[in-house]
Amino acid sequence: MAIRRKGRSLGRAIWLGVLLNAIGGVGLATPSESEAVGLDDMGILWLPDGAAHSAPTPLVIALQDATGIDSRGWHYGDQVTAAGIAVLHVELLGNFADGLGAMPVVEDHAEVQARLTTVLGLAAQDPRFANVPIGLLAFGASGQAALRAAVGQVHGGRIAGVALLYPGCAPLAATVGSEGIRPRAPILLMHGDADPSNRPTECSALAGHLGRSAPVRRREIAGAGYAWDLAPHGPHERVKLPWSGRPGLMLAVVHWPEVVELAATEVATFFAASLAARRP
Repeated sequence: MAIRRKGRSLGRAIWLGVLLNAIGGVGLATPSESEAVGLDDMGILWLPDGAAHSAPTPLVIALQDATGIDSRGWHYGDQVTAAGIAVLHVELLGNFADGLGAMPVVEDHAEVQARLTTVLGLAAQDPRFANVPIGLLAFGASGQAALRAAVGQVHGGRIAGVALLYPGCAPLAATVGSEGIRPRAPILLMHGDADPSNRPTECSALAGHLGRSAPVRRREIAGAGYAWDLAPHGPHERVKLPWSGRPGLMLAVVHWPEVVELAATEVATFFAASLAARRP
């Protein structure tokens, strides 16, 4: 599903309709074996205004975590597409809660990585994104898959920037160390200093590990907790999300609109610079 920036409200309404169908038991339509699967089938694709069909466009793949595709991606997508970069919102972790009370799921890392590899492979075959740099915007626990993809033998060379938002710094640092992950692409690491799952000392250690092979900017937001960009569906809703690396534990989410706008601007600026530096 490809949507121009001016058609955002329609695109969100379409996605809400898909969600309601899934909740009602209709489920998501999947292509039959005889149908060719393209990049547009893998999520919601936003194209920047004025993107020419004949000219390749830089692409950022937004990797959602335990809530599925939700409103968090819209804030960043608006800013990134305004910078002339397409955004593909992907439900990476296979949980279709969409913010309506995320359910902890135990994911097979190989399956998650295979989903992302499929998306990257389809992007490589799509003439709109042929031979252009790709950025990965990772929410929460999806940061593990993003870093693995950034060093992948097949598509890792096309990854020009990785933004990690509150990724669970301690378990991610353990993965980086145990698997010898050494990304080359620039990395933006953003977290709040009031987030118990992304403590400043742990995120500083993660930045140190990643900084051995890649330029890293660590942005610590004073007073922000986990998932500051996830808005509740009503004034009385209390949102909780799974604690990355701590199965069975949940984290309370406190939405902070002012920080959301600042974070989205910083993410867009990061991708505009890192992807431009790698354009042919």
